[in-house]
Amino acid sequence: MRIFIELSGEHPTLPRAEALAALAAERVEIRAAVFDSQVLRLDATGPVERAVHRLGLAHVVCEEVASGDFDSIRSFARDSDFHGRTFRVRARGVGVDVDATAVEGQLGADFGRTGVVDLEQPSMDYRLLVGEEFFLGRVVHRIDRARLEATKVAHRPFSLPISLHPKFARALLNLSRVPMAGFVLDPFCGTGGLLLEALSIGLRPIGLDRDRRMVLGFRASLRGAGDGALGVADAGRLPLRGASVHGIATDPPYGRAASTRGEPIASLYERAFRAFRDLLPPGAHAAVVLPNEAMIDLASEHLERIEAHALRVHRSLVRHFCVFVNS
Repeated sequence: MRIFIELSGEHPTLPRAEALAALAAERVEIRAAVFDSQVLRLDATGPVERAVHRLGLAHVVCEEVASGDFDSIRSFARDSDFHGRTFRVRARGVGVDVDATAVEGQLGADFGRTGVVDLEQPSMDYRLLVGEEFFLGRVVHRIDRARLEATKVAHRPFSLPISLHPKFARALLNLSRVPMAGFVLDPFCGTGGLLLEALSIGLRPIGLDRDRRMVLGFRASLRGAGDGALGVADAGRLPLRGASVHGIATDPPYGRAASTRGEPIASLYERAFRAFRDLLPPGAHAAVVLPNEAMIDLASEHLERIEAHALRVHRSLVRHFCVFVNS
């Protein structure tokens, strides 16, 4: 199956890394990959549609049905037979200016020989990317960005201004490469943003925090969202059997006295990563947001780092989305 993913462009590397990790989590085999101008094109086999439904840092995912110059695209459209079904065509320039209305009109006329235009709820939804080459795709998934905005921490029953935005929480979960229905652990669950996103993409979350107030508050947000295992525990002394989870995704505290109970951040992270190493099965991943290179180096003493993506939040805060594997 040939697909293209229109990435969000909110970071130069993180959206692409999330997409590839989500596909890897669902055991999709990638035969070829090309990335250019926020578009990731893939030749892949396996449960592609299940994997791309997990994405947060993307807009549209399409099955590629035609490529080449505009005449080649129009030839495909004229040869298609919709048997009276409804369709829609939307065009977008990739790195070039394009008169989308004119292009859509011409393709619409070609498809309209056997189909009926429906801009609201078509049975066949097409996307045309216009750049150095033209790519036509059948939409298989649109990421619900409005829903991700609506589930920000401020809109939950229990909220504190210390939670990742849902789209970045989802990206972090995907970087952990936990498969559908797998157990993912957040040992610093806080207000529970990661766990809510885990439920939304079909993972089974386990949330721990040593602050009982956080765990009790998160239970209020969890009501109606799904089932999750919650508990009060220290991240350095995890009350779980070895290999009982498929991966870890967490955004630990960055050293504020209130969130570390006065413990030096290096001490907290040292204990936590030692516990992660003992818990994770070989080959399993931990996706962790870390505050600086020193903490990345500390974590790398216990797990093998395979990637890192620095996201500047403001002048004094950079979040490093890091992925480690238990080798």
